[in-house]
Amino acid sequence: MSKISIGIDFGITNTDLVAAHHDQISYSTFISEKVTESHLKKILSEANLNINDIETIGVTGGRHNDLPNEIDNVPIVHFNEVEAIGRGAKALKKESNSNFLVVSCGSGTACVLANDDGYLHVGGTGLGGGTIRGLCKLLFNEDDPIKINSLSLKGDLTKVDHILSDVVSGPIGNLPKNSSAVNFGKGRSFKPNNSDLAAGVINMVAQTILRTTIMNAISSDVSEIAIIGRTPKYKLLSNILEEGFKLYNLNYEFVESGEYAICLGTI
Repeated sequence: MSKISIGIDFGITNTDLVAAHHDQISYSTFISEKVTESHLKKILSEANLNINDIETIGVTGGRHNDLPNEIDNVPIVHFNEVEAIGRGAKALKKESNSNFLVVSCGSGTACVLANDDGYLHVGGTGLGGGTIRGLCKLLFNEDDPIKINSLSLKGDLTKVDHILSDVVSGPIGNLPKNSSAVNFGKGRSFKPNNSDLAAGVINMVAQTILRTTIMNAISSDVSEIAIIGRTPKYKLLSNILEEGFKLYNLNYEFVESGEYAICLGTI
């Protein structure tokens, strides 16, 4: 009987695990804890996996190097996160083009160039899902992503941001007139509700990810974007990215099951 291959990404907020056996793949996710052998055994048990049934365990992210190279005679294979991001995105994306930019939207955001030579980290930003949850917790004491997502879809950005039509009399390049000119610029004069604040936070993070992606795509001479991670599950954020990619004529794909791409990249 063939054994199971395991891939684990020890993220800042979540630890994701994928188990592959023949053509069957299952996913599990856990709240991140200190990376130790006991924690590894704990999440394997919670995923209903028996160490005796496992052939290899691929690990990346966080402090994966704190783990040994084997556990109970099962090899632990350590992967650089950049390689895991590229490998995972390539395995899941629908398009077969080998030259593309991966945008890994997790607690922060990383941009990885994938081409025939391998995988290269080309940029990123500290803004991501961790920023959204952290700022929303500080602003109105909410850090549940599902609740933040729901609030943001009811928010009014004009209660939070100065938009272009507020500050200039004509167009700036090809930017829409409702583009944010100053994020949270109206904070001193308006009293936004929690929905407006959630929308403002997500918009600020999305705009930064968008600009970072576009600059890295242009500098890397690619026109195909693959977006992975949990953060695009914020609907307002994915809408903003989509509008921006269309504006710059970039091909894009929000990779299905992209929240597990990195751990899949270790198998």
